[in-house]
Amino acid sequence: MEYNFEFTYRKITKNEIENFEKKFNIVLPKEFSGFLLSNNGGKAINRRFQTKDLKITSSIMLFFPLSDEIDENLENNFIKYNEKKIVPANFLPIGLDPANSLICLSIDGEQKGKVYFCDMDYYEEDNELKKEFIKPISDSFKEFMDNLFVTK
Repeated sequence: MEYNFEFTYRKITKNEIENFEKKFNIVLPKEFSGFLLSNNGGKAINRRFQTKDLKITSSIMLFFPLSDEIDENLENNFIKYNEKKIVPANFLPIGLDPANSLICLSIDGEQKGKVYFCDMDYYEEDNELKKEFIKPISDSFKEFMDNLFVTK
């Protein structure tokens, strides 16, 4: 998958992806692994998206990198949001919007590969984010990327 980015992080290897998967006992969807190998996060030029119900329009301001060049990386955010049970157990936070809400990729179960918007404005400490504040964006990572747009 080739997408235009304002900036990306250092190139990573397939071995780094495999190590991440082993460490957390997960398997990333192939589309997302391919994205990481090509781009490893960063800031896309096309970044606006809408939830499937068209009620929320936002932007993915940053795709988290797998590498540890910044604190806002996949591993730290997986630990922060998933292992601490803030988002559902099958979600991997892959990006952030301007209001610090999360864009998450389902990595297991019936929803594997689907992309969701997690509205963190409604997160209550010590509780998992309620389902009503989790909105589907797309049925696959590729669909998500292909539907990103720029507001003119």
